[in-house]
Amino acid sequence: MNIAVLGTGRVGSTLGARLTSRGHRVLYGSRTPTGADRLDHRGAVASSDLVVTAVPGGDVLGVLDEIGDEALGDKILLDPSATITPRAATGHTGGGVAGRVQRRFPRTRVVKALNTMNFAIMVDPLASVPAATVFVSGDDVAAKGVVTGLLGDLGWPATGIIDLGGIDTAAATEQAGALYFAIVRALGDTRFNLAVSR
Repeated sequence: MNIAVLGTGRVGSTLGARLTSRGHRVLYGSRTPTGADRLDHRGAVASSDLVVTAVPGGDVLGVLDEIGDEALGDKILLDPSATITPRAATGHTGGGVAGRVQRRFPRTRVVKALNTMNFAIMVDPLASVPAATVFVSGDDVAAKGVVTGLLGDLGWPATGIIDLGGIDTAAATEQAGALYFAIVRALGDTRFNLAVSR
């Protein structure tokens, strides 16, 4: 699959490296393009089947607005972003980032996932924690199926993937950002995951 990863920080670089190792073609979208695999945002998206918004939640809409409706079209967009204020509180309420993106770009098939954990857990969940749960939200069933396949490539067992329903459910997982940072402060460690036990 051709994948555009928007962002070259720890989340984008870690996701991109793992997806490349699984046989996907990854191009990075960057504000400072520097090579054959690191283009500007629009250039990375142009030849992609799926777009990953690996930028801070507060920047997602701005980056996508620069790319534009036509370039995004009906592509699948995986949004693992979190919007956290300097005091580690959730920055957006209501519909959340993914909901805003879906309303702004109605043709684009937005799926929220991977936003309740540290970047290292995103790509190798069972290496660090004994139980792994990742939540998926989105209105397009086929797009969620594609993202679920990518989660498998990242090491997520099928039993640990919970489809919460439509994109409106993404706001609930985005609210977990403040809880995540409270746990980091309490444990002094980021090697944990929120898991559903049943």
